[in-house]
Amino acid sequence: MSADTPQPEITVLIAAHNEAERIEGCLHAVLEQDYPMERVEIVLVDDRSTDDTAARARRLGIERLRVLRIDEAPANLTARQAALDRGLIEARGEIVLITDAGARVPREWIRELTGHMGYRDAAVTAPVVFAGGGHFFTSIQTLDAVLTLTYYRWAARNHWHTGVLGANLALRREAYLEVGGFPAIGFAPDENIALCQALRARGWSIRYLDSPTVCNPACTRLPELMLRWRRKTRNGPAGLTLVTLGLILSNLALLGAALVLGGGWWVIVLLRYALGVVAIAGVVMQYGALNVAMAMVLFEPLMTLLGTWVYLSNLLVPRWRWAGVWYDRRGPLRRGSLSHPAA
Repeated sequence: MSADTPQPEITVLIAAHNEAERIEGCLHAVLEQDYPMERVEIVLVDDRSTDDTAARARRLGIERLRVLRIDEAPANLTARQAALDRGLIEARGEIVLITDAGARVPREWIRELTGHMGYRDAAVTAPVVFAGGGHFFTSIQTLDAVLTLTYYRWAARNHWHTGVLGANLALRREAYLEVGGFPAIGFAPDENIALCQALRARGWSIRYLDSPTVCNPACTRLPELMLRWRRKTRNGPAGLTLVTLGLILSNLALLGAALVLGGGWWVIVLLRYALGVVAIAGVVMQYGALNVAMAMVLFEPLMTLLGTWVYLSNLLVPRWRWAGVWYDRRGPLRRGSLSHPAA
């Protein structure tokens, strides 16, 4: 793009549910962009918040901020799908950048994501890291995110079903409208994967970048993290599910063989473990200096145990709660159907 070419009109879209403690920091980071801010609007979708999320956002006095309110969860989508759809429908920018209400975006965020968007790119996505929990707990979440992004990039190159990271995403509004938006896509626990698949089915491409990196607040409790992973695995790409289950089952089989047969099987287990650490380290290096050394060493054994729990829970317990709404495999549940809800 030449210096005389006008920068595209941009909408920054943030969906928030009870994010009063974080929304001001998120908006301040958006306002510090090295991009012509007269060409940027900010749309905050206040999704049924019961705190003062909207009031705190308005209090900043941002001229190009619009606050939209959703008062009821939809009957046929997740609450987040409905919030994003409302924002995307009402956005005025030709490119919509999406992040989370608790996220911190870097100064070059808008410029880098939009600058790498090609003519047939429906979306551009880049890494997400985590902060705010204990160091090891946070590192595990960061490592999971960068490994997921690496898989998405590989799957896209091999024409498999892939996804994007919704906290660090630039989306061409024209492409979203062409697929009919989330109402046409339908209920999906992980809206980012469902959207990506719909876009690719219409011939659009997805671009994956190594930067800029968005920092998101980490889950601080294990049950919260498990519920997040349970939701994200419910409609994950088939390839990623097969790879994950294959690793979990092979690791459990090797460990079982070593416990029963002993001897050389323990050598195989140790070699397999060392190979996994080296492979993870190779992935991490492409994203720069991430302080996740301890997480790399323990990631695969820990994820084997936690992954087993996540997949068994999804199989045995069909209901889960997210942003104050209960769901099952088919969609949101009415209150009358929750006589004995289980997380």
